[in-house]
Amino acid sequence: MDDGSRLPWIVAIALLFVAAYFAVAETAFSSVSRNKVKTAAERGDPRAKTALWVLDHFDRAISTLLIGTNIVHIAAASLVTVAVTRRWGLGAVTLSTVLTTIAVFFAGEMLPKSIAKKYSEKFALGTAGTLRAFMLLFAPLAALLTWIGQTAAKLTRGEPEISVTEEELYDLIEDMTEEGTLNEEQGDLISSALQFGDVTVESILTPRVDLAAIDIGASHEEILAQIKSQNHSRLPVYEGSIDNVIGILQIRRFIKAWLRQGSALELRPLLDEAFFIHQSTNIDELLPIMSRRRLNMAVVTDNYGGTLGIVTVEDILEELVGEIWDEDDVVEEAVVALGEGKYEVDAEESVADVFEALGFEDPEQNEELVNTRMGEWAYKQFTAIPKVGESFRYHELSVTVSAMEHNRIRKLHVTLAGGEAEGGAEA
Repeated sequence: MDDGSRLPWIVAIALLFVAAYFAVAETAFSSVSRNKVKTAAERGDPRAKTALWVLDHFDRAISTLLIGTNIVHIAAASLVTVAVTRRWGLGAVTLSTVLTTIAVFFAGEMLPKSIAKKYSEKFALGTAGTLRAFMLLFAPLAALLTWIGQTAAKLTRGEPEISVTEEELYDLIEDMTEEGTLNEEQGDLISSALQFGDVTVESILTPRVDLAAIDIGASHEEILAQIKSQNHSRLPVYEGSIDNVIGILQIRRFIKAWLRQGSALELRPLLDEAFFIHQSTNIDELLPIMSRRRLNMAVVTDNYGGTLGIVTVEDILEELVGEIWDEDDVVEEAVVALGEGKYEVDAEESVADVFEALGFEDPEQNEELVNTRMGEWAYKQFTAIPKVGESFRYHELSVTVSAMEHNRIRKLHVTLAGGEAEGGAEA
């Protein structure tokens, strides 16, 4: 093959690299967090300032990338066709077209875009300067295409534009907390507010096994004894079984009535109507309903209509502002350091809070674990009800069951470890 016949192939390969550049730039600027770029620009990074300019003129950038991509693809295909025709004749053109299409798709589109999406900030900063140069070069044609696109968009009704995504808000909160604009408590409060709409009552309820409830058939002495053993202002009342809650008893109302009426007191007329909700109800939907109806407690039901537990307004507010303590609460640390990287963890604590307390970053970034309780998560790792001492490993964490009560996990020992836990299973 002489030098003349090599030239089209060399140029075609070079154009393939240019196509990969356009693909990288398009994906990087489409995926990058504007707030991160803005923060880098405020720190004096000239590449970030250029990238911010590109983001400010994103419609022009997309038009430029579209023009450049099409020119490169057409030119590469034409050069390959010419080279194949000269070397092997027209009969090989069809095969060369198929191979060229495959090469352009993988090397010029799919692979570059996959890599650029993973490292969007790095590639956005790296391609900002050259992309701005291309934007100036193709400015007249890009302006024409942008005008055509905007005109077509005005003729169609679309969805409202989202100026800031939820992920960008989390990044912004993290950046402001690191810079000191927000303190840690303020950052946690804002983050909790963003997550508030995703939480269901199932993840914050008091389960039926821990439920303090009154049997409608109990004697006044039994009811008074139960009231004295509890620190609650209201208790659900059931008939037959806890799955048949018939009302909510206000303790203060009962005591006042008992002092006036004594043994003649009837319990049913004192009951408030029970409010039932399904376990899948979101707490941001439930809170305004309970506020409007002036309810303090709701009974949570499962898919079969049975009582799963109860949820109170305090439970919902704690999900937003953190633990609310009063003089009757017994203060217990959810995560207690035992030394040598070992911690005792309450099974009712959320997995996300425990990971944060331990300084452990989940390599899998599993969103399902955010509102999952430690006990629930641990149960899923075993094929049968675990016993005290059984354990499993999750990446660098070794988790061991340390306390059980009626087949329910109460406490766990969590250790930051590099090896697999003995006698357990790897999650």
